Amino acid sequence: MPSQDGTPNNTDEDIIDKVISAPSDVIEKIYEELGPSMVSSAGSAIGATAGGMAGGPVGVAIGSVVGKKVAGKLTSNNGYFIAESGPSAVGAYPHLHRVGELIFVSGIGPRSPETNEIIGGPVRDSDGKKLDYDIKAQTRSVIENIRLILEEYGSSLENVVDVYSMLIDMDRDFKGYNEVYAEYFSEIMPARTTCAVLALPTPIAVELKVIAKA
Repeated sequence: MPSQDGTPNNTDEDIIDKVISAPSDVIEKIYEELGPSMVSSAGSAIGATAGGMAGGPVGVAIGSVVGKKVAGKLTSNNGYFIAESGPSAVGAYPHLHRVGELIFVSGIGPRSPETNEIIGGPVRDSDGKKLDYDIKAQTRSVIENIRLILEEYGSSLENVVDVYSMLIDMDRDFKGYNEVYAEYFSEIMPARTTCAVLALPTPIAVELKVIAKA
């Protein structure tokens, strides 16, 4: 709606709508100027810049939209991706690898990305003595870690189409794991396979690997 002096009056909603609808061309230009060698974390930096230029709640919204769109554009090629927000790897593997229209996420455990602490507690101590642990907290941490990785890449849990789950104690842990899993995936309904394993590389009780649509 125009203001009283006849000039356009851009409301917060107008600005956000324009950013959401326009970035396709803008991102193409950014991508051409910066080049495909830019890492996906550039999306966060560009988003922060765009948000800072606007400032306030609108700036936060703009930064989020632009950041995700840039990150998605810069990660549109096949290859591996290591997320800054994901837990550190315990071997020579990335957080995910994209092939065509599919994203293959490596097996992810419940360790905190910030502290490396096993959320829910380790299943054994350094001497191998068994410890009590919270399978629900571990499962939630695993799925949240996967969410962080996918979102940094420009995807989301909603794009997950297949889940492979590993439990070290099926009798003890399946019920709790299944309850938390349902909180996240009962509406998304990806295919799922849950297997019992003798052990996992670190003292954790559960690990998930997923396949998502790009």
